[in-house]
Amino acid sequence: MSADSRLLSLLGMLASGRTYSATELATYFAVTARSIRRDVMILRELGYVIESLPGAGGGYRAQSRTVLPPLQLATGEALATAVGLALLNGAGLGTSNADSATAKLQRMLPPAMRETIGDISTAVSVLPGHEPGVDMTAVMTTASAIASRSILTFTHKKRNSAGSSRAKPMERRVEPVRMVVLGAHWYLYAWDLTRSDWRVFRLDRMSEVHETTFAFADRDHPDAEAAVSSAVTTDAYRYTVILDVEASAAEAESWFPTRTATITTTADGARVEFGVEDLSWAAVITAATPVPFRLVEPPELLTALEELGERATRVSRSGTTRPD
Repeated sequence: MSADSRLLSLLGMLASGRTYSATELATYFAVTARSIRRDVMILRELGYVIESLPGAGGGYRAQSRTVLPPLQLATGEALATAVGLALLNGAGLGTSNADSATAKLQRMLPPAMRETIGDISTAVSVLPGHEPGVDMTAVMTTASAIASRSILTFTHKKRNSAGSSRAKPMERRVEPVRMVVLGAHWYLYAWDLTRSDWRVFRLDRMSEVHETTFAFADRDHPDAEAAVSSAVTTDAYRYTVILDVEASAAEAESWFPTRTATITTTADGARVEFGVEDLSWAAVITAATPVPFRLVEPPELLTALEELGERATRVSRSGTTRPD
């Protein structure tokens, strides 16, 4: 491998977010550690920001926002990338970087394909009031911190128990693990360093998102998707309804979408868990379940179901909810 090729490969490895020791890189490229140090010095002279991290687990790492070397894309790869950027813009999730990247990619494509990309950008639209609401800069910064295992700081505005978003914003410092999209929202699953516990944060309630230069080591963690699903569908509500239904998990998802309920497979069917503030509404949802089921929790729902049954009986007999 030539020195120039090694420089490009080295930059790509360092910009991945992982930290490499000089010895590890020297072994990979079959050169000496001194050659690696010289290559790093050349990259720095070219303007790339290469960090040197001390300690036993230290080494070299490029900042996540380092400009990468030019990509050599085949026509199909450029088209696929441009299509993704066009759909991103059409869905209301575009950024100035996405616009400039699209323009560069379009210049790489034949004229007919350029027209295709232009048409695709108008194929997706967002109705007023239904914009994603998530800041793509925050998404990219968070994704970068996850990839590089860097501590993330941000201000988070949490809704209070009354459902208002006027709660005082809190400064957060976390070890980010994964972003999960559930329903119409983006969520971050992370280890909260202040509370020493796992937490779920909605990205549209995060501001001043900043990726620090402080790396963290991996720690064992629960399944991120399951944790987010639980936090969104049950933990945030006053009551948690648990039903054991005689149906498969796939069948249950047609009645209880996964964005509103947590569904797991059991020996006899599936268990459905969802949160509600009002048991009267839970009674309506539960009574409408079209297969045999058993109510596990909460026992107070039985009273709400009884009241719903009496109300339904009055309506079926007289066409009104008014008592005789």
